[in-house]
Amino acid sequence: MSDTSKVWFLTGATSNFGVALTRTLLKAGHCVVATARSPSKLPFTEEESDALMILPLDVSDPSSISVAFDAAKKRFGRIDVVVNKAGSNAVGELEALSDERARGIFTTQFWGPARVQEEAAKIFTAQGDQGLIFNITSPAAVFPGPLGTIMCASKAASEVWTLARARGLPSVVAVNVRPGGFEEHPQADLKEQPPAYGAKDLGRTVSATLRSAMGNQPPGIGDVHKMVAQLVAIADQPRNQLQSAILLGSESYGVSRAMALKQIAHISHSQNILRSVKTASTRSSIARVWFVSNANTTLGQTLVRVLLAAGSRVAAVTPANETQSLAIAHDHLLLVRLQDLSVASITSAMDEAVERFGRLDLVVNAPSRGPGSQGDSWDLLHGAVDRIFWSSMNTSSAGVKTLRERNPTGAGGRIFNILATESGVGPIVSTMNKALEVGTIALSRELPRKWNIGVSAITIDGDLHADDETARTLVAMAELSYSILPSQLSIGSQSLALAQYAAQIELDETCSEQVMARAMAMDRDYIDGRARVGLYLSIFTLIISPSPSHFTMFILVLSTVGWGLRLVAVETFKRLFTRK
Repeated sequence: MSDTSKVWFLTGATSNFGVALTRTLLKAGHCVVATARSPSKLPFTEEESDALMILPLDVSDPSSISVAFDAAKKRFGRIDVVVNKAGSNAVGELEALSDERARGIFTTQFWGPARVQEEAAKIFTAQGDQGLIFNITSPAAVFPGPLGTIMCASKAASEVWTLARARGLPSVVAVNVRPGGFEEHPQADLKEQPPAYGAKDLGRTVSATLRSAMGNQPPGIGDVHKMVAQLVAIADQPRNQLQSAILLGSESYGVSRAMALKQIAHISHSQNILRSVKTASTRSSIARVWFVSNANTTLGQTLVRVLLAAGSRVAAVTPANETQSLAIAHDHLLLVRLQDLSVASITSAMDEAVERFGRLDLVVNAPSRGPGSQGDSWDLLHGAVDRIFWSSMNTSSAGVKTLRERNPTGAGGRIFNILATESGVGPIVSTMNKALEVGTIALSRELPRKWNIGVSAITIDGDLHADDETARTLVAMAELSYSILPSQLSIGSQSLALAQYAAQIELDETCSEQVMARAMAMDRDYIDGRARVGLYLSIFTLIISPSPSHFTMFILVLSTVGWGLRLVAVETFKRLFTRK
């Protein structure tokens, strides 16, 4: 091994990206530890190079990760760069995923990379120098799309966690790498569609359209060889010059840029809605039925009290292992003790509420109580993920099914997932808040409009949980129409400031000409990257802009058509004179 060569440790080496990266690194004189769940599927063997080591590694098995790192360190004496590429491509409606399958996706996309990073950090620290971690994600981390509720949530969580953990370790530099599509034959692990989503009376839904597209995907527009060469070049740059996020491909840049711009617009739009809601009457001609999870928390108790005083009927749900329960007795109150966080148990609790009150209109997931999550033990981290993320997502899944099946056709309902801003907590809280926010938005986009089931992620400052005005604001939001209800909202100065800061950071990472030029340079030779970026910006702006005017929509349609015509003309011409 020469003085300039590095030791690279790769997970998910059987992927198209992993194979191309391995070969590029070996050709450049580096040492490579190529790991995979099924090493026999690799198109090369250790006999081809003394600089290549092949190891089995299953990111869902912590012991497998430790054994692989130990073996790599023993063979080469050090590790310089780690590439977290192992992942899952399972997609489908949230209701299509069993508890086990949903958690499996999350394990592969979040827990696996997190444990790989921890093992790498131990080695980097022992070596006494800065090691580099590339976390390979995708545009799904910033675009919460239909059919990808758990996928998008876990990708977003992985990006946040990767950077947060690295900031506290001087021996680790972490970079999120967000490539666009590059596979020659893209394949998605598409779960069977639940019958309700394919009903003929729904017409052509977004989910159905995406399912059709995923069944016959064209080759990705990115050039995987250009992408891995760029990754190798980035690894040679001074660590203090590396960006926290690298966008590879015009698809990645276009989607990331569009979502960053729209996020800022959505924050402003949702605040306008919030101001109008606070001045509106909270009275409804219908006595609503509310399902409030974690009703023994500060916000839960406040909401239950305000709802009962307003004449609403409430199913107040508390975990069976909580010693503190609601000290309230009321004819319109049903107290439910939830045995576990499974979708089946939560659905059973909702059925009990429907049997008692005849229907269910609103589902509110109040933030659960728990330890401050300052500890780094995996048990503490798993507990925090269960109470922050899985509690709300499983309740949302059960809520969609109940609102659709137990209420009159089209009556629908609303689901509010509440996130809390907390000071002095570890990165797992902010990470899971992001996962829940992204998962909630993705869910809101996959539900057929005809069901009239609105879903919203609402972040509320911790000091506002005991305020009756906060509860009354939620009551007023419940009366918003499906088309007006924002998919995300910040209540309180702290949560608003955090949302604005995060949106601006994402925008800053995608705003420069240099970033766009580097991203477009990763496309296949016949791709018109500028037209692709323009088309992505126009389409995403058209689809997800909050309440655009008719004139704005007209301009966006013209822009979409214009970029589309240019794309077809230029790429057709390039294909004639460019060898793929």
